[in-house]
Amino acid sequence: MLNEYTIHKTQSHAASLIRDGMRIALVHSITGISWRLLRELWSAQHADLMPPRKARTDTIAYIKSGQSPMALATVVSVYLSTEKEHKSPVDAFMVAWEAARLFSEGPTAIDINAAWYAVRDVKTGLISWGCCKNCKAGFLLDTKQTKKTDCCPYCGTQDQKPLEAAQ
Repeated sequence: MLNEYTIHKTQSHAASLIRDGMRIALVHSITGISWRLLRELWSAQHADLMPPRKARTDTIAYIKSGQSPMALATVVSVYLSTEKEHKSPVDAFMVAWEAARLFSEGPTAIDINAAWYAVRDVKTGLISWGCCKNCKAGFLLDTKQTKKTDCCPYCGTQDQKPLEAAQ
């Protein structure tokens, strides 16, 4: 049974995620909060705007549309590190999202939905998580789908191999 503090903290996280533009379906999957409450939070945050219904649904689609593989890799890296500290998925994502927001304003803004899909896709194995042989940075690695993820986005080293499972 969840205590009152945990419920309030989860609702606060949900409100923050919705404020930052995360799709209601994704907020529901991360927090488990009811659809009705999430729609109410969306209405309170975004007034007359309707929640987006159709959007890209994987990391590679976001990268092909202009999202930075480096920014997405940073989110995943922070998430994986934070998750190891035994935090819940929503707590780990909130820490990773805050880190991503520090460097992604203006023309380099990162989409919160892309950030979650990057985490989800690495965790489920839909996209590989590589570790650069040269600079040792973690990054998204998917040589079959796009040239933008076939080398380290930090130093440019090619011929990378995925780590085993990031789970």
